[in-house]
Amino acid sequence: MTHRTTLPTKRPSAALVAGLCAAFAGLFPLPAQAQRWQLDYRVHVGGVAVLDARAELTLTEGRYSVQVNAATDGFLGRLFPWETQSQSVGTVRTDGVAPIRHTQTGVLRGSPRTVTLDYGPNGRVRTQVSPPPEEEDRDPVPEELTRQSRDPLSGVVDMLLAGLHGEGCQRTVPIYDGRRRYDMIFTDRGMTMVGASRHSVFSGAARQCRVSHKPIAGYERTPRQPFWQRGGGREERPPVDLWIAQVEGAGPPLPVRLETDSGFGGVVVHLTAARKTDQTAERPAGPP
Repeated sequence: MTHRTTLPTKRPSAALVAGLCAAFAGLFPLPAQAQRWQLDYRVHVGGVAVLDARAELTLTEGRYSVQVNAATDGFLGRLFPWETQSQSVGTVRTDGVAPIRHTQTGVLRGSPRTVTLDYGPNGRVRTQVSPPPEEEDRDPVPEELTRQSRDPLSGVVDMLLAGLHGEGCQRTVPIYDGRRRYDMIFTDRGMTMVGASRHSVFSGAARQCRVSHKPIAGYERTPRQPFWQRGGGREERPPVDLWIAQVEGAGPPLPVRLETDSGFGGVVVHLTAARKTDQTAERPAGPP
């Protein structure tokens, strides 16, 4: 992405941007032939476009790889520049996904930020993060709270794969993003209609999933007004509504719309483009 965008005082939730773009990954049986999807999204806040995101997903039988690039745009990007690149790779098992590695790099208010999470076979997570928690007025997340957790990208994939077994969106996923530990609580709201919009390539019936955020550990000791908060406690966030549907007849269900609230007005995320490439000889690359 060439745009630079950012949100005030805090970067947007990794679960919102990264999870949004990865959401389609688990809603269909993984193919033996590799498939690569490229999805483009545009985020509007208070009716103004402020952020662009692109997701590239490669799937084969038993393996997934997701990469997400996002950056703020427009007036908000000029005032609060922010950009991020995230990638997760892992395997798919009968009991859900097993992440192998998650990386995230970005710039927030001119300062570089990085996260690397490596997952061991016993559920432990090895964390490398910069800047370290003590420089951000936050306590490190205890190791016992990170075990058996998912990174934000893999967490959404894990929830959606559960839908293949008839569970729908009903699921609580433990998330650790390298700085914070929280739960993503998904609630199935059933099938609804997504209206036509000049901003989106999709309209029609879609499954609505409501996502709530439950903070556990690793949050800043001194609260600052986060972008998503209108009032109340510093960890309170409005729920996120995500709609998922097929964009083309033979393709997988994709996240086609997202809505939530913020201190700057309503947030709406539109799917602006979706492209698919079949790859007969390629499998997702593992961690270096």
